[in-house]
Amino acid sequence: MVNGTTKSKDLTQSTTTSGVAIKPPLAASARALTASAGTLKWHTKWSWAGGAGHVKSYANVVTKVTQKAISSISSLSSTWTWNYTGSNIIANVAYDIFTGASATGSAQYEVMIWLSALGGAGPISSTGSAIATVTVAGKQFKLYKGPNGQMTVFSFVAVSPINSFNGDLNAFLVYLRSSQGLPASQILQSVGAGTEPFSGSNAVLTTTAFTLSQK
Repeated sequence: MVNGTTKSKDLTQSTTTSGVAIKPPLAASARALTASAGTLKWHTKWSWAGGAGHVKSYANVVTKVTQKAISSISSLSSTWTWNYTGSNIIANVAYDIFTGASATGSAQYEVMIWLSALGGAGPISSTGSAIATVTVAGKQFKLYKGPNGQMTVFSFVAVSPINSFNGDLNAFLVYLRSSQGLPASQILQSVGAGTEPFSGSNAVLTTTAFTLSQK
């Protein structure tokens, strides 16, 4: 959300390259995805105006994962190095994890890990305030909670921008299981990484290195 306005998502179809799907923003002028020895490089360009407080799209890569109970996941190790340029950007840079009662059913929980909130962008929240401040994967985050349709959304928002992340995404799921009531029986459905633009012009998100591996 921005200034207390709940955000909404508008996702588009994806294409797949070597087990990785990329979902472009609707107003993208260019996008690219390359892979080398398990490391992805990609960029997306966009310009959006109007619709204050609403997410316009989610340009992201989705890495193929084994869909199994989150309690049986040992690790979701990931690295992500990125930078953003443009004018008047309101957007995030975030991982997006979905879980459900089954591998292919409707998602029941969404776990977002915001590495950066640019220009005052903010997450879905029932109250507009963080429910906790936690240290996970060696970084400090404010945790928000709120509904998005049938889903419960947990959003970890980095206190300071993390332009080069190296950590275990499973640590966020473990914390939610132990402290916020995320059921251990939930099935991991997908793990994405990308950007949700609210507004801005001539914006370019460039990922110079991204990896994700599951155990």
